[in-house]
Amino acid sequence: MTDDPAAGPVPSAAFAIVIPAYQEAATIAGIVSAVRAAMPGVPLLVVDDGSTDGTGAAAEAAGARVLRLEGNAGKGAALRAGMRTMLAEGASWVLTMDADGQHRAEDLPQLAAAARAHPQAIVIGSRRADQANAPAARRRANRVADFWVSWAAGQFIADSQSGFRAYPAGALAELARYDGADLRFSFESAILIDAARRGFGVAAIDIPALYGAMQRHSHFRPVADITRIVLMVAGRLLARGMDPVGLVRSLRQPRH
Repeated sequence: MTDDPAAGPVPSAAFAIVIPAYQEAATIAGIVSAVRAAMPGVPLLVVDDGSTDGTGAAAEAAGARVLRLEGNAGKGAALRAGMRTMLAEGASWVLTMDADGQHRAEDLPQLAAAARAHPQAIVIGSRRADQANAPAARRRANRVADFWVSWAAGQFIADSQSGFRAYPAGALAELARYDGADLRFSFESAILIDAARRGFGVAAIDIPALYGAMQRHSHFRPVADITRIVLMVAGRLLARGMDPVGLVRSLRQPRH
């Protein structure tokens, strides 16, 4: 990479940060403070996805701008609402991270540097190098999802279920196509596939797996949600005759 993550603040006109949050009052204030310290001057938007525990108020008290959704619409809808807001305000990249404590704000400068080095790619913070810390059920479920999402995208994708990402604005140009679909956790897989089919790459940086830092049981259900993701991917593959070329490409690329 040509950019030094420690070189200084990222220009606020280029990057924006979106954090979807549902019932995260225990962690959101600390995360907002850490993001502010790691990325000073970069616009930060917390999308409160219908929380009833004071998540939005805690985020505001910590210094975040908050967008509140009516009712719990799901992670995909929260992400899209935040992305639309930041794109409308001129962001060239949208960085995303989860609000449950499993991502480190101090890794955001590295993510931003990778995004600038790969402007035509979605950059994922991959936990593959630190899988020993992941619960066994989550580890197995993520491997299944990685196989199917990589196949449909026609390229190997490391940690397709990580929410720590950098999206170039061009990869988010067709957000309206997902409106009305009950994607929830499937949205992040769907946009990888659809962006890849439109010519965007998928790059990765290594980040630690911090499942032990989470303050509550994950909203992600390994069996049910991975099943929904696989069914979504299968529909896209069937529409392309199962895309055997995509399967070969995804398997031939090196695992990193």
